[in-house]
Amino acid sequence: MYRVKPKPQDYVHRPDTFRFGVAEGKLFDCLILFESKLIQKAKWVDKGSKSLFQNFICENTSPWVAYLTNACEALDVNVVEGDAFLGRGAYGRVFKVTGQDGKIFALKIVTDVRRLRRERQALLMAERTGLTIKPIGEVTATMESGALLLCPVGKPLPRPTTREKVRSLFYMLWQLHANNLAHGDPRVPNVILIEEKTLWIDLVEAEIATPFSKRLDAEILTRSILRLPYENSLSLALVQSLNSYYQCATQENLYRLAEEVASAAGFSDQVTL
Repeated sequence: MYRVKPKPQDYVHRPDTFRFGVAEGKLFDCLILFESKLIQKAKWVDKGSKSLFQNFICENTSPWVAYLTNACEALDVNVVEGDAFLGRGAYGRVFKVTGQDGKIFALKIVTDVRRLRRERQALLMAERTGLTIKPIGEVTATMESGALLLCPVGKPLPRPTTREKVRSLFYMLWQLHANNLAHGDPRVPNVILIEEKTLWIDLVEAEIATPFSKRLDAEILTRSILRLPYENSLSLALVQSLNSYYQCATQENLYRLAEEVASAAGFSDQVTL
C-alpha cells in the first residue's frame, strides 16, 4: 500500500504499469526499500537463493495484506489505488474502496468479528438519528478477520482550537444522549467531516444509554479534547461538572461541562477561519 507521487520528469521510458509513491509505513511490520539505477535483464542463479528470498518476504509481510485481499474478494470491491488507507485502531484498519458501480465505501477490517458485529448493531440503532455513518450489508467473516462496508467516507475532523468548536463537539454528544444512545468511545478522532456535516464513527455501545454510560462518554470526550490520559486526574471543576451530568443528564449540564473544558484548554471565543 502506498500514497501516489507524481511521475518524475526525467525522460526515462517506463512500462505503463510502473507506479511511483511512498510506502504507507503503518501497514508494514517490516519495510525494505530497494534502489535500482537500471536493470535490463535478471534471473536467479540457483533456486536456493530464490526460495530464501521468497520466504523472507512472506515472513515479513503484515497479515493485514492478506486480510485486505480476502475482504475485497469476499465483498467484490477494489482498493482505491494510492489513497486507500484511512486509519487504524487497536483492533482494525480502515481502507477506502470502490464497488463495481464506482461508489466509494470505507472498508473496516478487524480481527475480532464479534466486536465488529456489535459496532454494526450500534450503528443500526443510531441510524435513525442521522448522526452516524451507516453500515452497508452484513459483517463478512473472512479468515482470521471480519469486514464491514460503511458509508459515507469523510475526512478526519480537525482538533478543536476554539471554545465554539468544543461546544459543537459536546452538542454532537448531546444529540446522541438525547436519543438515549451512548457512543462508548467519543474521542475527537472518532468524528469525521463530510462537506459541512459531522458524523460519529466507531460506535461501541449497542444498548440504551444509562446515566453511567452518558457520564463515561462525557469524560472520554473531555479527556480527548484536553489530551489528558487516564493516569492524570481531572480538575475539581471538571469532576463536579461530570458528576452533575451524571446526576441529571440535561443539555444545560453538558454545556456547562463544555465551558469548563474550553476554559481548561485555554480556548477563547474567537472563531478560527
